[in-house]
Amino acid sequence: MNYMWEALLLSEELGYGKEYVRFKPSQIANPYREVFFEYFNKPVLTGEPIDVNAYYRYGAVFGALLNVDMDEYPELQEVMFDILAHFLSEQDLRSGLSKGEYFAKFLREDVLAGTSGEENAKRLMQFSKKQARLVLAGWLRTHVVGTSMKLFAQLLMALYPNSIVYLDARGVRELLVYVGKKKTPALTAQLELLLDLFVPVDYDVKLFWEMHFGLIGTEETMEIGNIMMY
Repeated sequence: MNYMWEALLLSEELGYGKEYVRFKPSQIANPYREVFFEYFNKPVLTGEPIDVNAYYRYGAVFGALLNVDMDEYPELQEVMFDILAHFLSEQDLRSGLSKGEYFAKFLREDVLAGTSGEENAKRLMQFSKKQARLVLAGWLRTHVVGTSMKLFAQLLMALYPNSIVYLDARGVRELLVYVGKKKTPALTAQLELLLDLFVPVDYDVKLFWEMHFGLIGTEETMEIGNIMMY
């Protein structure tokens, strides 16, 4: 980790929220890093303020705040530094967003607010923020290309690397989905949301969780005790 914005991202991914992170000006100069720790094997986020080299990129911003004249107001200086550091880090994060990522961000907020129903809001909350971004980016994509089983299969592969989607070659509107994970309430809610968003209502969908169904000629799927009957 080298930049303040990376600390905010990590805190979000761990479920703490950005407000969990606090920044403070470091008393030790390090010309090669923006954020750093005295001991590199120290846990990255402990709730303690993170040391920041205030002059690494933003000397022009922090210079006046860290001027010797401000030393008489240490508490104000500390609070203002944290506020400015968060503001600058947020600007860094926003500058890296594409238009599609912006739309996905706003769409997530709308869904969680219940605009697509309370049930879908609860289902979306079962995904991590990183997973939710993938789901919503895929949903936005359907507004461009329409319903796509290929898009659904690609999304499932990204979310659950062991998953496989089978379409009936006879033209029957049937979908077989091997998830490759143990069935849990959270995972069930995730799949329900994905099926609602990406699969037409007239498809007959069958889900297979830990066990694959047997495929004649494919030995890996024909192990006794490890296959589902279909």
